[in-house]
Amino acid sequence: MSSPVQLDVFYFVAPQLVKADLAYLKAQGFERIINNRPEAESEDQPTGESLRIEAEALGLEYVSNPIDLSKLSQDDVDLQGRFLESAKKTLAFCRTGTRSSVLWVLLEQGKGGDYSELVAQVSGKGFDLSRCAPAMAPLVNYG
Repeated sequence: MSSPVQLDVFYFVAPQLVKADLAYLKAQGFERIINNRPEAESEDQPTGESLRIEAEALGLEYVSNPIDLSKLSQDDVDLQGRFLESAKKTLAFCRTGTRSSVLWVLLEQGKGGDYSELVAQVSGKGFDLSRCAPAMAPLVNYG
């Protein structure tokens, strides 16, 4: 697996996981996995259920918040935030890590963070959010 990208003290993002990645993540101290990828987005992705079973067998919390950027809503952002209410080392994943990064930006902006600075921070970590801007725009509070 590619190395998780740290966005804050507890929140990391990564591209698609496979079951074998979960033992590595557990060994790295992760406590929670958030799946932001819709089921059957591509033929090669494992099912969320198979990942959940493996994660829970390893003692990891596993939650699902599938995101379709064309339908991104405040409810999606709020659900992600509820998963993060308890401080645990968390890995959020999707196909590339971008959607999981979008959710983090919107959550942090909702806590008072500067949207442009948050986008720049994520971009500096290798995630180009420019294609996501139209989906994010209705949820951005420009202060």
